[in-house]
Amino acid sequence: METATPAPAPGLLSLLSANRDFRLLWLGGLVSACGGWFSAVAVFAMVHAHGGGALATGVTLALRYLPGLLVGPWAGVLADRADRRTVMLVCDGVLAVLALFFLLADSPGTLWLVYPLTFASASAGFVFQAARSAWAPSLVREDEYVLYSAAVQVNGMLFQAVGGLAGAAVIAFAGWRWAFAVNALSFVVSLLLTAKATTGHRRGGGTRAPWLASLWEGLRAARRDRLIASLLWLEAAFCLGLGGAITAMTHLALHVHDLGDGGTGWFYAVQGTVGALVLLTCSARLQRAAPRTRLTIVGLSCLFEGLFTMMLGLPSLPAVALLLWGAAAAADVVYGPTAVAALLSAAPDELRGRIMSLWSTVATTSLALSSALSGALLDTAGHRLLPALLGTAMSLSGLTWLTTLRNTAPPTKMKGDPRSPLQTI
Repeated sequence: METATPAPAPGLLSLLSANRDFRLLWLGGLVSACGGWFSAVAVFAMVHAHGGGALATGVTLALRYLPGLLVGPWAGVLADRADRRTVMLVCDGVLAVLALFFLLADSPGTLWLVYPLTFASASAGFVFQAARSAWAPSLVREDEYVLYSAAVQVNGMLFQAVGGLAGAAVIAFAGWRWAFAVNALSFVVSLLLTAKATTGHRRGGGTRAPWLASLWEGLRAARRDRLIASLLWLEAAFCLGLGGAITAMTHLALHVHDLGDGGTGWFYAVQGTVGALVLLTCSARLQRAAPRTRLTIVGLSCLFEGLFTMMLGLPSLPAVALLLWGAAAAADVVYGPTAVAALLSAAPDELRGRIMSLWSTVATTSLALSSALSGALLDTAGHRLLPALLGTAMSLSGLTWLTTLRNTAPPTKMKGDPRSPLQTI
């Protein structure tokens, strides 16, 4: 007799309720995301309190991005060679200790400690993310990859909506030092939750070749697979616009619409709220869509986010700017689950750590370059022209993707085949 194959989870909440180990990892990520928002607000409060100016703030931001380029690719190699669960547990422990070490920078004379601690924390975070991105997908079915990606993304959306503002409120009433304690505690809770998860492919079974050879093996695999290569190029082009859009949004909130020192919190709250609602309502439909339809959605999301970003600098009323930012967020939030699901389907488990780390590295590098260039262009291009330029870059990346997809052969194989129709792009 043939055993009936169980149906995939019908929705995001169903996946979380039915899948114990994935739920544990998701809850751990939720808790650590909360602590991360508290820490991010606290670091900048501490830098400001001890006399650090705009340059100190900029250097701190840069050090959050830099490990993505320097550490990210090697983190992927580690995730394909070591026990992924063990790597996550060690990183949680290290991050908890580092969070408390920030208290040592509590004076103008020791403020320099913020820089190495920020770099070390971000590096450990990238290693943790590489191991989780390699292990967590194996806890769900392949036809649940869209729901998996949506669940991961909704963590950030929920705490983007309330975490930054909540962190600012706690710091205002209790002081920023308590935020570091909350952050350390969040990593301990994440460690305890992760320790309870035991299933899935904890080891990628990748090659035992030297580290550099393993890194090049992942790069060659990404270059040979047309879908993975295309998604990486799209991510690079799209994030060149996205990073600048975040920079432009910060300028609009603080200097154009005069929303006060916490003005960016309003934009982040709108983005997080809209993003979470869209993911919760649309993730099941995205999962049921055909692979080629989801690839079309990837391009459409880039196109429409670019169009809304183009108009971001035009309105004189902050409410209209917030509405446009929310519309752009609605278009952006469907990009992650659809693109990551396609990437996971194309990446074999033994290479998954390296492929997903490469994706993160490409995104982080493009975001950093775009943020820096856009900051310099604001003084010359102005707050009206810059969003138009950034939105054009994002829309063109989406149009190029859609044109390429339209000119490829239609799918002829079922999803899940090692050379699935997703490879035709």
